[in-house]
Amino acid sequence: MKKNYYHILGLSPNASATEIKAAYKRLALKWHPDKNPHDTHAEERFKQVNDAYQVLSNPRRRAAFDLQQQYEKSQRQAHAHAMPRYHHTRQPAGFQERHYRQRPQKHTHFSRHDLQVVLAVVVAAVLLVMGPYFGWRQIASSRALKQAQEAEKQRLWKQADEAYSTVLEHKPALEDARVRRGALRLTYLRNPAGAIEDYSAALRESETPKAAWYAARGKGYLQTKQYQQALQDLNKALALDQTQAGAYLDRGVVHLQMEDNWPAAEADISTYLQKTSGPSMRTTEALLYRTFAYYRMQQLQKAWQDTEQALRQSPANPKAFYLQAKIKQTQGDSARGCDLLSKAAQLGFALAAQELKDQCQP
Repeated sequence: MKKNYYHILGLSPNASATEIKAAYKRLALKWHPDKNPHDTHAEERFKQVNDAYQVLSNPRRRAAFDLQQQYEKSQRQAHAHAMPRYHHTRQPAGFQERHYRQRPQKHTHFSRHDLQVVLAVVVAAVLLVMGPYFGWRQIASSRALKQAQEAEKQRLWKQADEAYSTVLEHKPALEDARVRRGALRLTYLRNPAGAIEDYSAALRESETPKAAWYAARGKGYLQTKQYQQALQDLNKALALDQTQAGAYLDRGVVHLQMEDNWPAAEADISTYLQKTSGPSMRTTEALLYRTFAYYRMQQLQKAWQDTEQALRQSPANPKAFYLQAKIKQTQGDSARGCDLLSKAAQLGFALAAQELKDQCQP
């Protein structure tokens, strides 16, 4: 049975938001660890008060808690009626009776019809109790799903994430909601760990996992620097669907980060660029990743060509100037390298500014 948060705060279920807040402040001050050092009981009470306030101060969570309390109360009542506490016995013997006499046994017969009647009553009671509960969950989940979709249209990513979380509280197995929340966390909310958790659940529960899910979880592993897991997922994604262009780029970046296979990194990034048409921030980034692969393989002419193409797409890209500086330094042209470092530093690239100070100042 869950804790009764109203009892913890010393309130009735009809308490207003103002009363809840006041009770929380009073009890939090009373049981705060700073006022009760080394007191484990006070620490536990403080945690309980905080948990109660987190639920009761949130209208959505409070409504869910109230519904759960009503459901548990109805369950207890049904249980009490089904299993009566007392059984009838004979009246106490009178004073005339010298000894108790054995009462004759009555033989009862429980027929199949009686069993069917009992089962029908039990099923009806269960449906009567559980019907409103599941109906409310269906309504709440449908409403939260519409709110999430509307928030996405308005690009309110945080609100969409919260709405999808509400949907999953009521329907944890709803695949579309879990995948959409994972995509939001990965793309807009900078929460790759949360995205990994969502995509892992979707892959675990689906009978036919999709290549895009493996690719997305691989990107999450890449962002959290779990490169071996990222490589495994990206390999699975491309084995299932070779049209996943982004998976090629991410796998190439994984090889760059692991520094284990420069030719493989260059090949994957080149495949991505072949499958992607038109200049964009993403293709500019891919060109600079491939520049680094060429640079590490000492193919400096190809590296220079990629930086030139990147600068045509993004003329004020400091990383492109920095990589050009490294190429010129490797070719022995220190003066030109310092000029390019200066450009990168002026555009705000901190590493270029440090190297300019260390290598180029007289």
